[in-house]
Amino acid sequence: MKLTNLATALFLLSTTACGAVVEPTDDTTGDDSTTPDTHGGQLPINGDGEEPPMVTPPVLRIDAPMAATTMGSLFSMGFDNGSPIENVVVQEERTRIDIVEQTITTVRAEEIHLVVELAPPTGTYARTLVSDALKVGGTHADRVLCESNNIATYDPRCEAVTPAPRDMASAGAITTSKWKLTVLDAVTGVALGGCLDAGVNKVTCALPARADASYRVIASAHGFANLWDGNTSSGFGPFALAGQSFVGGFGPPEWQCWNFPTSGSSVYCGARYEFYRFTALDRARLEFDPITIRITANGSTTALATPALIWDAGNDDVPGSTY
Repeated sequence: MKLTNLATALFLLSTTACGAVVEPTDDTTGDDSTTPDTHGGQLPINGDGEEPPMVTPPVLRIDAPMAATTMGSLFSMGFDNGSPIENVVVQEERTRIDIVEQTITTVRAEEIHLVVELAPPTGTYARTLVSDALKVGGTHADRVLCESNNIATYDPRCEAVTPAPRDMASAGAITTSKWKLTVLDAVTGVALGGCLDAGVNKVTCALPARADASYRVIASAHGFANLWDGNTSSGFGPFALAGQSFVGGFGPPEWQCWNFPTSGSSVYCGARYEFYRFTALDRARLEFDPITIRITANGSTTALATPALIWDAGNDDVPGSTY
């Protein structure tokens, strides 16, 4: 055998033992076919021969909403620390009472069209009002004619009966409240100037292109009139009588006479004192079902909810209460 034929035979034998050498081919029908992408990598081809859509990364990191921890929030208020509980009840917004907060943070420097929506909150209330009378000042001993010849003078200073104290408890679904959304700079606590009210419980904001910028969404509320019976537009608020502080309302001064001397056919009041009838909030409690905030950033929407939230103002220990 010639040496040239021997070399050829050895080459063919080696390729058969170690694995066949496969020449390139134009056949692209196999399962492992790939096509280069425009970024220099390899993307699998789908059944239609097209590249899969690119997934856009989120522009915001969104924390779950929670009970507000801001100064003056609802959950920091109670009878025991002298909080202005009346601001929770009245229909006008005297100060912002935060109930829910949620932190959002930008992922990269990209302008963001932000839409924040609050699902209508629901829940229940429970409250106790106390109706009573408080004596003010000392005894008045000047004589007042109350009756002459069996004819009453109807002088209010001759009244002899004061109302008995009573508790008025009530509970049920919250039917009166007013909510508001605000977006703050999380560092300065200042409300963003680029936000607009876009309807009931909805606000839109234009966030500038800033990376790692944190914002705080605040849901605040007031006007929980279920906690009170009566008109809160006038004569309602904090007041003090005889050294006692209350939240509620009271009427004009009245009198109680306990001494009725007579002279001939006339009857007088010889000793009386002045008192005020009042109605005061003694207990207040609100229980909220989970509150949902929906955030849309450049068209991508995320909805998250708080756990159930409870606010209990405690017991004001109003005189006249049996509790």
